[in-house]
Amino acid sequence: TGHKPHTNLSTLEPRELGVAMARARASSLAEQHAECPLSFKPLYQGRVAILLDSAGKRVGTQFYRLDAAEEFIASTSQAKCPETGKSVAKAQLVPSIVEDPKGWFRACDADGDRKLSRAEVVAALKAQLPLDNRGIERFRSDDSAWRSWDKDGSGFIEYVEIMDDDQGLLKFVRDSFAHIPDDRPVPDLRKDRQAWYRHWDEDNSGELEFEEVVRAMTKSFSISAAGVAHLRESLHAVWCIFDPDDSGSVDKQEFLARDGLADTVLATMNLG
Repeated sequence: TGHKPHTNLSTLEPRELGVAMARARASSLAEQHAECPLSFKPLYQGRVAILLDSAGKRVGTQFYRLDAAEEFIASTSQAKCPETGKSVAKAQLVPSIVEDPKGWFRACDADGDRKLSRAEVVAALKAQLPLDNRGIERFRSDDSAWRSWDKDGSGFIEYVEIMDDDQGLLKFVRDSFAHIPDDRPVPDLRKDRQAWYRHWDEDNSGELEFEEVVRAMTKSFSISAAGVAHLRESLHAVWCIFDPDDSGSVDKQEFLARDGLADTVLATMNLG
């Protein structure tokens, strides 16, 4: 729909451009895993919220855990949306799609045009339902699969097409993309660094990007939403040492070496 906030990257100074790109990577990583961008906890396991400005307008397209959003806003005198950098006044609870589907739809349909884009509806469903995230991401980009609901090819879907009990998108998604739990325990970075790295290097690339390290550290050590900001600052301060070519990622050797990035972050954050 027409409410998607965005940043014109071509008008930004180099430092601002770097910040905007970092926000985009963090938001993308969180959405990929259906997690809160602030706490990296699964969205569907808690109450979900959106961020609003002082006029009650939505400041970004991301969803958040309500507890993390409220902690984030309370931790600073001038909260900024992690996705867009816009000022945030409050977090608003998104009604349950199961208990109050009309309220859920209104919260997601910020401009009130009574329809959602394909990307918006998938993100909204992932935020409140336990789904196979990789499977539904493939489904999101499959044009032929959407023709049952988006018959005119407009890229938008209306309320009845989502909520119909027999043929609605919600029923199809819940039936087709049931959550596959990942019950693997997270290895202890302080005891088995190789296993820890393998766990978080999900694509087996041998590298971890900045936001992947933030996410992995946050989840491994149960860092609070306010603490994630401190973690990012600490990581930013030393990242260039371990990423001298400014590629945005560090390889396994640089991360796990004695006095490497892992040791540095553990010491800086008092996590060792």
